[in-house]
Amino acid sequence: MPTIKDVAKIAGVSTATVSRAVAQPHKVSVKTRQKVEQAIQETGFTPNATARNLRRNESKAVIVIVPDIANMFFADIVRGIQLVGQKHGYKVLLGDTMHTVERAEVYLELARSKQADGVISLTSELPEQYRSGSDIPMVMACEYFSDSSIPIVRIDNDEAAKKAIEYLVDLGHQDIGCITGPMSNPICEARKSGFVSAMSAANLHFDDASFESGDFSFDSGYIAFNRLIKQKSMTALFCFNDMMTLGAMHAAEEAGIRIPEQLSIVGFDDLLFSQYSSPPITTIKQPQKLIGETAMNVLIGLLTKGDAPKETVIQTQLLVRKSSTTPGHIASRRTSSTNSDVDN
Repeated sequence: MPTIKDVAKIAGVSTATVSRAVAQPHKVSVKTRQKVEQAIQETGFTPNATARNLRRNESKAVIVIVPDIANMFFADIVRGIQLVGQKHGYKVLLGDTMHTVERAEVYLELARSKQADGVISLTSELPEQYRSGSDIPMVMACEYFSDSSIPIVRIDNDEAAKKAIEYLVDLGHQDIGCITGPMSNPICEARKSGFVSAMSAANLHFDDASFESGDFSFDSGYIAFNRLIKQKSMTALFCFNDMMTLGAMHAAEEAGIRIPEQLSIVGFDDLLFSQYSSPPITTIKQPQKLIGETAMNVLIGLLTKGDAPKETVIQTQLLVRKSSTTPGHIASRRTSSTNSDVDN
């Protein structure tokens, strides 16, 4: 196999000059560059990837920004990104923001300084200037800004939530509670909109007491459920993700509420544990791996062609399991005024 020394010998220059001619051709004379290029052709030498990337001003790396690396929802999305990235020669670097805008800014700066070619953000917790667009190649997946020029890969959160509520209504449920995620998040706004639309279309009553919010964690689902049963009588519950669903199910079990005999529950995401919980969770399936693959393909198109679709919508699916059935009944656990405080 020809080496850089072979090229240098034929070109009559040093190996350092060969490296410079390949990686930084503007720093050598035209005559020297032509001699090196001729020697490369004669020997069949292939410059290494690092040199090629430097010459093209590429890093062949992309950064994936996640809001919480401990949230298992993101695992299959990142896997999908990696599978496509590897096929195209890209390294995938993971940046965990821990839900802080400041940490997101650090990762975005890596791309701005050309240490990465582009960014896939799985969070909308980004600096304010990114709400309208990005000065670096960037794709948003899952979470997004609806009024931004940044390409988006997402599901139809409004329609998916409608699908969940319509299913419960078809079973005969009329009193349906809801545990939302943080309402500052655009996907939570869309899912609540879907809940409201489906309930209104069925002429079913709901009010502020029908909702409690969490932060997508197990603990927040547990706490939100205990708040909700103190203010609402319900036969069914819709949760904005499966982690909160599991927390709510645990709280229900502690309260002696049988699922699904007394309370039907529908979640969102279809995480791995959802089919193995007791009972298995009826849920809206997000195809996480496909979301990741699609987002990486969109970013590659942006990097190689300078163009990408403004929005790509991935279909969801309702998976019916044993956490839901026809209506049972649990009474509101509303307490007296002297005992109605709930821990924050």
